[in-house]
Amino acid sequence: MLRLLLVFLIIGSALPGRAQVPAFFDPPPMEKRRPLQAVRVTTAPDIDGDLSDAAWKQVEPSSDFVQFEPKQGEKATHRTEVKLVFDDTALYVSAKMEQAGGWTSFNQRDMRRDFQTNECDHFSVILDTLGDGRNAFVFAVNPFGAQRDVQIVDDELVEPNWDTLWRASTKRDDTGWTVEIAIPWKSIRYGAAGTVWGIQFFRRERGMNEDTVWSPVPRNVSPARMPYAGIVKDLEPAKPSLLSVQLRPYLIGRLEKIGDGDVTVRPNGGGEVTWQPTGNQVVDLTGNTDFAETDVDRRVVNLSRFSVFFPERRQFFLESAGVFQAGFQGFIQPFFSRRIGLSDGRSVPITAGARWVYRTVDQSAGALAVHTLPTADTNSSLFGLARYSRNLGEQSRLGGMVVFRQDFDGPEGEATTNVVPVVDGFVRTGPVTVTATLMGSTTSTRATGTKVGGAATIEARVQGNWGGLSVNTFGVTPDFQARTGFVARDNIMGIGLNGGLDLRPDWLPDWIRNFGPFVDAYAIWGVSTLQFQEAQAYFSPMWMQLSGGDELWLFIEKSDQVLTEAFTPVNNTEFKPGQYGYERMGASYAGQASRKFFCGFDVSGGSYYSASAFNVNARASVQPIPHVSLGVNYSYNHFWGEGVLKTFTDTHLLLLETRLAITPKIQLIGSYQRDTDGNVSVLNARLAWEFLPLSFIYVVVTDTRNAYTAPNTPAAEFRVVAKATYTWRL
Repeated sequence: MLRLLLVFLIIGSALPGRAQVPAFFDPPPMEKRRPLQAVRVTTAPDIDGDLSDAAWKQVEPSSDFVQFEPKQGEKATHRTEVKLVFDDTALYVSAKMEQAGGWTSFNQRDMRRDFQTNECDHFSVILDTLGDGRNAFVFAVNPFGAQRDVQIVDDELVEPNWDTLWRASTKRDDTGWTVEIAIPWKSIRYGAAGTVWGIQFFRRERGMNEDTVWSPVPRNVSPARMPYAGIVKDLEPAKPSLLSVQLRPYLIGRLEKIGDGDVTVRPNGGGEVTWQPTGNQVVDLTGNTDFAETDVDRRVVNLSRFSVFFPERRQFFLESAGVFQAGFQGFIQPFFSRRIGLSDGRSVPITAGARWVYRTVDQSAGALAVHTLPTADTNSSLFGLARYSRNLGEQSRLGGMVVFRQDFDGPEGEATTNVVPVVDGFVRTGPVTVTATLMGSTTSTRATGTKVGGAATIEARVQGNWGGLSVNTFGVTPDFQARTGFVARDNIMGIGLNGGLDLRPDWLPDWIRNFGPFVDAYAIWGVSTLQFQEAQAYFSPMWMQLSGGDELWLFIEKSDQVLTEAFTPVNNTEFKPGQYGYERMGASYAGQASRKFFCGFDVSGGSYYSASAFNVNARASVQPIPHVSLGVNYSYNHFWGEGVLKTFTDTHLLLLETRLAITPKIQLIGSYQRDTDGNVSVLNARLAWEFLPLSFIYVVVTDTRNAYTAPNTPAAEFRVVAKATYTWRL
C-alpha cells in the first residue's frame, strides 16, 4: 500500500500543468455574498411553465451564471435567468434557459421522480432555509417536468430518497426551456423571522457536459456547499400555525401465495401524520406502517469478506435522516434504519412509530421510537434513539446520541437489550475536513449477562481543485454490537487511504477534460489477536474523462488475505485457512450517461485466493424517447483452480429493467433479476400514479422463484399489492 501511495504522489508531482490548476478558495463573507431580491405578490403565478404571469413581471431577472464544470468561474455558454417571488402560501421560482438546438437537443433518459441527475439536463434550486450554511433543501426539475428533491447536511450527508410536496411545470421550444416551481412553506423547515436564507441555482446541460451555478463555487465541492451560496433579500416566510398538519392515510390489499400453500387475501390500512409546530421542528407519527411500494433491492454477488450495505428507501425513515447519521456510512454506523421493520430483506410489521426533529442555527436534536410485532422467526422489538448536536463556529459540530433496542422473548430467542452511546464530531477548516465517532455498546441477556464493546472511526480529508486525499482509521471490538446499526465486520481495526488527482494542464487536447491517477487502499488487523487479517490496494495509474463525459481507466488490484477459517464466497468454492496473496488487472469504461444509447463495462482477470478468476460487469440501456427506457446489467464471474470444488465455477447475475412513462406522474416499471449463485429469480412490476402531489396509487406484483431446481431451496413466493395513499394538509 505504501509503495502504491509513493507511485501515486510521484506521478502526480511529475505531470506538467499541475501548478496551473486554480487553488481552493474560501467562501465569501455574508456581506459579499451575491444577493437575490425576493418580491411579495398578491396573486400567485400559475405553475404551468409559462412565464407570462403578472407575478413574474414584478421582479427583474438575475442571470450571469458561471461555469462549475469544466472551466470553473468562466461565463456560462448559454444564458439562464432566474426570478423569485412569494406569498403567504409558498415560495415561487422561475427560470428561463437558452439551449442551442432547441427542444430537440434536450438530453433526457426518463421521466421518473427522483431521476438521476447525471443522466439528463436539469435545473435545481438549493435553499439554506436555516441560514446556517449547513442544511440544504434541493429541488430539481428536468425539461420534461420530472421532479427530484433531496436533503443535504454539511455537503456530506445526502438523503436522495426524501420526498416532500411541491409543484413544478416546464415548457420547451426552439430557443430552450422554462420552468416554474412552487415550494409550499409547509414543505420545508426554516428559521425564525429575520433569518437570512442562503440560495443557489444550478444548471446542467448534459449534451455539452457543462454545469453552471448562479453563485460561484469551486468544482471540488458540490453546489450544495451553502457557505458559497448567495442570499435572499426581503423574504418573509409564513409564520407556521400550530395546526400545520399533514395527514397521509393509506389503504392496501395484499394477495399472497407461498409455495404450495393457499392463496391469502389481506386488506389493511394505516397512515402517517406530520405536525410542524414551528418552522424549525417537525413531529412525525406512523401507525400500522406498510412499505409495499418500495423498490425491490438489487441482488449482488459479494466476493469480499464484508457485509453488503443496502440503502434506506422507505419514506418515513428518510425525513431528516441526516440528523441521526454518525460513523462511516455503509461501513460502521451506530444507527441504520433498515434494521427496523426488516429482517433478511423480509418486512416485519411496524405497529407504531414517532419521530421529532429540531434544528436551529446553533444546534439540532432529534428522537425516534418504533415498535414492531413478532413474526414466525423474529421477536417483537422496541427501538429508541435520542440525538443532540451543537454547531461550533461556521463549519464544525460536536454531538452525541444514544441508540436503544429491546428484543422481547420470541422465536428468535430470549430477550436482549442493546444500548449504544455515541459521541461524534465534525471539523472543517478550509480544504480540510475531519470526522470522528466514538461508540460503546452494552448487550444483555439472561443467559450471558452483559457484554461491553466499543468502536471508533476517524477520517481526515483534504480537497482542492487538484483532487483529494483522505486517510481513515477504524476499530471494532469483539463484543461490540449495534443491533440497530450496521457493522460490515466485527473484531477488526484498520487504516485506509483514498485519493486522486484532477489534472487539467493547458496542453491537454480538446477531447480530454481531465485525467489523473487514483488509489484506494486499506489494511486490517484483528483486535483480539492483533494479527494481520487483510490488505487491499486498488490503483488506477490513469483515469481519464473525455470532453463529452465518457470515462475510462485501467486498474491494478493487489490483495493479501489471512483466513483463520474456511471461506466460501460463492457456491462450489471453499478456500481453506491460510495466507494468500493475489492480484488482478482490468479496464473500465463508462459512457456519457444521458445518451439515448448508453453502455459501460468493467473487465478484469487474475488470481483469487488459491484460484484464478475472470470477471465481467456490463451495462447498457436505450431510451428512444423520454417516455420509454430499456436497460440491462450483467455480472459474470468465472473461477477455476485450487479451492474450486468442480472443474470450474460460474456465477451469473442478470438485471433487466423497463420503464414506461405516460407522464412524469404515471409510470409503469418492470424488472427481472436472475442470480444463479443465490438461486433466486425475481420478477417485479410496479404501476405508480401520482394523481395529486404526494398522493399515489400503486399496484405492485412480485414473483420470487428459484433460478434452477435444487434440493433444500426456499419456496416460491407470489404477491400482488394494491395501495392507495392520499396526502391531505390542514
